[in-house]
Amino acid sequence: MTYPFKIFIAFIVLLFLNFNCNETSNEIENSTTVPIQNSIYPDHALVISTHSEFTRTHYPERIEEFKENPLVKSDIVFLGNSITEQAGDWSLQVNNPKARNRGIAGDTTDGVLARLGELIYYKPEQVFILIGINDLFRDDMSSEKVFENILQIVNDIHNGSPETEIFVQSILPTTTQTINEKIQLTNDMLINSEVSEPYEIISLHNLFTDDSGLMNMELSVDGVHLNENGYTVWVDKIINLIHNQ
Repeated sequence: MTYPFKIFIAFIVLLFLNFNCNETSNEIENSTTVPIQNSIYPDHALVISTHSEFTRTHYPERIEEFKENPLVKSDIVFLGNSITEQAGDWSLQVNNPKARNRGIAGDTTDGVLARLGELIYYKPEQVFILIGINDLFRDDMSSEKVFENILQIVNDIHNGSPETEIFVQSILPTTTQTINEKIQLTNDMLINSEVSEPYEIISLHNLFTDDSGLMNMELSVDGVHLNENGYTVWVDKIINLIHNQ
């Protein structure tokens, strides 16, 4: 075998090895991309102890919807329970295509804590949080515990996505006086902690009360959930806080 021919063979071998290395590198990169993105959502089998029987079915269904329509960087996220979910398309509610609905009917603060991976991964521009009413309907959940969980939600988002602007909206009233007392206590703690925590409080509660301090039924369908008038009041309160397109 002549010397030039040996050089030619060596060159071909090097090209082949380099091609295989690139292919292997691409396979590794592709193989890690999917698990990373799947891991930002709760496992389908996850059971949240504070969820009702309905929510234990609905929660994973909504998570699958979120996977199919993931956030993008700099979205504006509305995070909460059925009161948020039932607003439908938030981009239409606030006339901003970046607004995304991340409400899950029946969700609790524990359920929200379990699904923050998506927000931390995509790093939204703003997050509007309204959560806690389903917790407070439970006898085993105190106002202090709900308050602590909401602070944990805030701090998890802030630590994972420091540039995200976080708004905590005060919990809306109901037509049940005993629950309203727990709501008011939770809201008071959220308002008093705003100075030292990385969020801005939005006081929605008083906009929805009647003269007796209960939910104004002109704004609600059942004493908890909002009607069209109720959503109009909500949007009017926050619209000037939402970043322009």
